[in-house]
Parts: sequence; structure tokens; C-alpha cells
Amino acid sequence: MAVRTEPEPPRRSGRPRRSTRESVTGDPRSEILAAAGRLFAERGVADTTMVEIARASGLRQSSLYYYFRNKGHVLEAIVVEANRVPLRLVEQVREAGGAAPVQLYRIIRADVSALSSLPYDLNEIHRLAGRDPETFARYWDEREQLVDAVTQIIQAGIDAGELRELHPRLVALTVLSNDEGTQNWLRVGDGPTARDASATRAGLGGTHAIGAFLADLVVRGLLADPATIDGVRQAADALDATAVLDL
Repeated sequence: MAVRTEPEPPRRSGRPRRSTRESVTGDPRSEILAAAGRLFAERGVADTTMVEIARASGLRQSSLYYYFRNKGHVLEAIVVEANRVPLRLVEQVREAGGAAPVQLYRIIRADVSALSSLPYDLNEIHRLAGRDPETFARYWDEREQLVDAVTQIIQAGIDAGELRELHPRLVALTVLSNDEGTQNWLRVGDGPTARDASATRAGLGGTHAIGAFLADLVVRGLLADPATIDGVRQAADALDATAVLDL
């Protein structure tokens, strides 16, 4: 499905103006991507206009063009960031080395925090990409790279006798789905459920603590000897203490 383009106005100089009806409280670029991600998932790319994106992000249309020249550039920014975060994380963890269960533990723990920091729910991008596979061909290619990389880590753990004999690709898909489901739950949305979500999060700690809980739960279940989970956790802590994950 082709993306309908809109006339591209000249770039304006000076500071962008906010809408008189709405206000931007955080980073305008992040809020634009969050609003566009929701609209694209709900309406489709072709049926979403820059006017609607501006309204949903609390900016005048002219101010939106200050950050993105057209809808195609908004779409590109969403796709690039959605893939860049987990791919870069897995790359850094693999470069640092360590046993496969340790790498997997580090990836799960950091992935939950990293995905939760994105300005949109990654599941919205999945739905959008599924509805428009042609436009999102790059997204699916990079998604495949991510699944392949995690599969290789799991296969290495199975070969070394550290992880249980399970289908490595199915495990990789499940691991990534768990991370994405958790970041979805951690987000405080609009509406009547927002207060409940805030209260739930407050009692369970921040995203790092919840990521660690998920890593413990998943990796322990995959270990050939679950009793070794303490050693896995300690090794992951030691590596994370000396590493700077540039996400």
C-alpha cells in the first residue's frame, strides 16, 4: 500500500509554536512519534494526515513541519527507532561475551527497560507493520535479524548443555514477546485504567526491577540446571556493572 504524500512546505526558522488548545509537556519529537504511532495503527498510514498528527501531539501543523518535513519522515523515524533499540542491545551484549544464559538474562532485563522508554507501545508498530508489509519491509527484515540473533544465543546455550533441549527459534520468539508484553503492561495509558496501572507499578518497583524479575523467571525455566540461576544472575550483574549500554 503506497503512502499518500502531502505537499511539503518550506522549513521554518525559529522556535515551533504550540497549539492554543493543547500543550506539549515532554520532548516534542517523542510526543509526535507516539501520537503518529497510535494514529497509524488505528487508521493506517495512508489515511492519517499531518494535520491529525499535529493535533494529537499538541502542536500547530506548522510546528510539526519544524520537526518532520512530511509523513514519510515521521514513519521512517518510528521504524528506525523501533528496530534500533533491541538490535543494538543484543549486539552489545553479544560483543561483551559470557555464557549464553548470562547473555539472555542481560538482554531480557535491559530490553524491558529500553522498550518501556520508547515514546510509543512497540505492539502498535507490530500491528501497523502487519497491516502494511510493503511499506514496512525494512522493519520485518530487521525484525528477522533480531529473532535470528537471539535464536543463535539460545542454540549456543543448548549446544553447551546450559539450556534445555527446546526449539531455539520458538524460545527466541517467546522471549521477545514476553519483553514486549511486559512493556505494554508497564505503560500508563489514558482513561479509567490509568490510576490502577500507576498503583500496580508503584508496588513492584521500576522497569529495571521488573525486567530482572522477568529475566529470572524466563532464564530459570530454560536452564538445564535451574539451581545455577544465582550464578547466572551474578555474572550478568558483574557485566552490567562494567558496561555502558548505548541504547
